[in-house]
Amino acid sequence: MTEPLRCEVLVIGAGLAGLTAALHLQEHGIDTQVIEAQNRVGGRVHSMRQLGSNKEAGGAYIGAGYRHVINVAKRYGVKLIDVTPTLEFFREQELVLKGRIIRQSEWPAHSDNPFPEKDKALMPWNYSRALIARENPLQKTEDWLDPNQAHNDVPLSKWMKGLGLSDKAIKLGYGMNASFGDNAQDVSALLMFFRAAFSLEQRKQASKGVVGFTVLNGVQLIPEAMAENLYNEVHYRKVVTNIDDSGKQAKVHCTDGTTYKTPRVVCSLPFGVLRNIKINPTLTGLQHEAVKKLPSQPVTQLYFAHKSDFWEADGFKPSMFTDGVAGMLAAARNGEDPKKVTSFTAWAMGPNAARLDSLPPKQAADLVIQEIETVRPATRGQLEFLGLQSWGNDPFAQGGWAYFRPGQVTSFGASMGAPHGRILFCGEHLGLANRGMEGAMESGTRIAKKIIASA
Repeated sequence: MTEPLRCEVLVIGAGLAGLTAALHLQEHGIDTQVIEAQNRVGGRVHSMRQLGSNKEAGGAYIGAGYRHVINVAKRYGVKLIDVTPTLEFFREQELVLKGRIIRQSEWPAHSDNPFPEKDKALMPWNYSRALIARENPLQKTEDWLDPNQAHNDVPLSKWMKGLGLSDKAIKLGYGMNASFGDNAQDVSALLMFFRAAFSLEQRKQASKGVVGFTVLNGVQLIPEAMAENLYNEVHYRKVVTNIDDSGKQAKVHCTDGTTYKTPRVVCSLPFGVLRNIKINPTLTGLQHEAVKKLPSQPVTQLYFAHKSDFWEADGFKPSMFTDGVAGMLAAARNGEDPKKVTSFTAWAMGPNAARLDSLPPKQAADLVIQEIETVRPATRGQLEFLGLQSWGNDPFAQGGWAYFRPGQVTSFGASMGAPHGRILFCGEHLGLANRGMEGAMESGTRIAKKIIASA
């Protein structure tokens, strides 16, 4: 029988949260070992370099106020690229409803526009975001966990109805390719208020005139640089089956027979993955409920090369936002010339992603291409499928990001990250004042500080 490997702290998961925690602990002289189930670091930051040119499958956009991410990139010499000059292209997309293309200029007076008169010019893909930013009751991001905000932990649809919006306006203004949940009934308004407050805070922290960044040659260079600066190399292909914290030290067992023995475990796994790991003693109360029930958003990206500049032929913008399974077809500009389209990515979320995830990749791609070609004849034969990333089907992700259903923020939002014996938790889902990549790093830093303080 192989002897257990020992360390002062074992970090499970080499995503941004786990790597952040490990580096902080290392700086304070604490012997830390990171283990990772996959053969790469980054978690849901993943640059698909095998597709001929870099395609971001995970975290791609770094807000100009992402202090944790930006500072780490600078510290380890990762080159950031200002995306502000290309911002105009992100706004350039046509709307597709009921199999017809509607230009943005046509939308304000269009017969299918159900929004209130003052909002007629807002496009469906940014309507709920603009509405929440305008009406947000949160004064600062941390307020989302304040018990006084419990009355806002209701379906987003209920809140929108309270503003006088029709069912049609709610469905169109949030339900097209929903970023959180299946529809506006499935997501807590309080979560969306937090998201909007976070975005506003990021803009306040940003340098004047700068909107955000990406990374030259892929955002995955950030976690890779972090891993390279660990004293102990990451142990890959370590799939955890159970964590036993019933003895004098915790034992972590992996499918390959490896066992780690440690006085502290930092678990940075998404709850959808954690619920498949046996923990002894078992989680209890609200924390058990959170791990069991906190949902994660299905997100599937399909990557396409294009054989011609078909948008020159039909006069429409290259990108489209659709009410079909293709979701958002976004033109990428990853070359030296920001005006030149280099490839396309179809972003399918929620029910759209779930539908595609039920099919083999080639069939999913054929379905998306068929839908695009039907509504836009100029694309016929012009899109070539390169590859697909399904976060919902990824056993080590179980979705693109966590979200809260109505009532869940109030129920377990503040308690789900509590320590459990020798086990501490971090991850993007446990960010208290930040979301996404920034939230992951915030949580990793917070957990490391707790361990350092108790050392």
